[in-house]
Amino acid sequence: MKQISKIAQISSALILGVVMLSGCGSASSTSAKTAEKFKLPEAGQGAAAPMGGTYLNQKLSAPVLALPLVDSTGTKISLASFAGKTVILANFLTSCQEICPMVSANMRDLADAISGSALKGKVEVLEVSVDAGTDTPARLQAYQALYGEKSWTLATGSEKDLNSLWSYFGAPATRMAKSATEAANAPQDWQTGKPITYDYMHADIVLIINPDSTWSWMDLAAPQTVAKKVPAKMQSFLSDEGQTNLSKPDAFSWSVDTVLAALTQLTGVSIKA
Repeated sequence: MKQISKIAQISSALILGVVMLSGCGSASSTSAKTAEKFKLPEAGQGAAAPMGGTYLNQKLSAPVLALPLVDSTGTKISLASFAGKTVILANFLTSCQEICPMVSANMRDLADAISGSALKGKVEVLEVSVDAGTDTPARLQAYQALYGEKSWTLATGSEKDLNSLWSYFGAPATRMAKSATEAANAPQDWQTGKPITYDYMHADIVLIINPDSTWSWMDLAAPQTVAKKVPAKMQSFLSDEGQTNLSKPDAFSWSVDTVLAALTQLTGVSIKA
């Protein structure tokens, strides 16, 4: 798919303005200074949000909206499936030992907060994998079951389509093989009990898409998550780096409140976690 307009350009620029971490990669938040440095020339784009992240105003392209995905039930979906709804979207993979278990905890809590608000039924909370090889619908179901509910949607797709999706949003993922020593010394897979032989480097991103399919907000950051919110099995699955990310998140990490503040600003509906 042809790279599309300024969306990928600003995302790539923002990623270059932050520090990448090893493993299931993360990027520190786009601070107000960084957002100002890379803001788009159109009015209203690139403005720093009060609690974190950056406001945008960019219509998504038809090809990206149509990229085929499949959710944990095996149902075929796409971003276009949610036209008329606000979408909160984040990337992850189920074998991540550094960041993603906390992303999923936050996404679950976002869905919970929304379900008890005036926006119930009007917002879709969606995590889309970067790992087509491991993250099948059945794997997504087992992963979500660890979190105790199905209040948000997990999805996957083909390697080509997932690459197209996350490259478009400026957060492409690169597969990285682990050495035999690394695989043997890391916690083994939470589902199979076998060593994990590869990981993905990617910028962590959470974003909001308006009902008219306009990309309206983003934060490039690792999540800040209350430890007890992460299932015990996933806490034990975290690597040493993951344990640090959970207990001592980066100062610019995004929280449930960060996303709810942006959602409130965009919808006019006040929501509290």
